[in-house]
Amino acid sequence: MVDQVKDEEIESFRKKVSSILHPGTLFGFSYTKPFGYSGDFFIIEKFYQGYVNPDEKCRKWDHFIHASGAVTAVVNRKTLAIDIFEKLNEKALGLRQDVMILGSGPVTETFEFLERNPDSPLVFEMLDLDKRAIAYAKNKNRKYLDRMTFHNANVIRFTPTRNFDLIWSAGLFDYFKGKHFVYLLKKYYEYLNEGGEMIIGNFNIENPSRRNMEILGDWFLYHRSAEELKGFATQAGIDESKIDVIQEPLGINLFLRVKK
Repeated sequence: MVDQVKDEEIESFRKKVSSILHPGTLFGFSYTKPFGYSGDFFIIEKFYQGYVNPDEKCRKWDHFIHASGAVTAVVNRKTLAIDIFEKLNEKALGLRQDVMILGSGPVTETFEFLERNPDSPLVFEMLDLDKRAIAYAKNKNRKYLDRMTFHNANVIRFTPTRNFDLIWSAGLFDYFKGKHFVYLLKKYYEYLNEGGEMIIGNFNIENPSRRNMEILGDWFLYHRSAEELKGFATQAGIDESKIDVIQEPLGINLFLRVKK
């Protein structure tokens, strides 16, 4: 129904459903942006938790958003991150591995990984512009703060002080225009150790939930194809043999994977 709403009908449609476009529903939380932007750490954590408002008027809308492909893909990318950490952990053979997460949010994937692997040699640096996200993540990961360093900084201006075996970013780069995507890819690629890799998530142009998120959540992203992502890597000066695109099970979230 929502994806059939024409652009010129969006405002009138929103007025018809205005009773649920408040922070008590997940769509409404995205729409009203109490933290200043859509896709903040709080709503991502609610997706992970499967949160549903107990109020009957809100509950159906929360079930609706959880049933969407986009939200399932967001949860899937957490699972993918944990799998990637697990593989790096196996490869490490007990030796320290440095990981950077750009746009770290609630840091739930790292928490779940360390819960399963408390003796892992992986060491994490987290970068997020939102102080509230960092405060939340520190509290959630308080058992593992000896393995984590947090930076409250802009990803464009930040300069790392070391190289990394893995740089991971699940839901940040699809907020950037192409030129900024290429700039950041080129910049952070220089901070990979030899044999390291950088993995960047981006919503696929084939996202069946796109209109729902844009109309009900006022949540806009740059959707991109696998070929477009590979093109960005080429523009960043990365050899084609080092470039790949993987995806979570639904194929709604793509991941540009570049190796050093």
